[in-house]
Amino acid sequence: MDCILMETSAYKELQAHLQRLLERVSALHSLSAQPTTVRWLTAEEVCKALSITKRALQYYRSAGIIPYTALGNKVLFRDDDIRQLLEKHLIKSL
Repeated sequence: MDCILMETSAYKELQAHLQRLLERVSALHSLSAQPTTVRWLTAEEVCKALSITKRALQYYRSAGIIPYTALGNKVLFRDDDIRQLLEKHLIKSL
């Protein structure tokens, strides 16, 4: 009889331990699922970084070459999108 009570006690302890572990894993998952901070650039910053004119940037936007977001009359560009564009068109030396 004592053996059965000990096993029940050990099972309940194991169950509690697993529940705490599940809560920790869930908390870690929620931290990793949070979106990363996105850095937004203005048209002026993009023009300066790419050494292009505002008109050229407008053309790239209209042609769908550079993705952008418009908030009212403010146009913003994600830093990651600009980096990917540069990497995609990088000409590597031989």
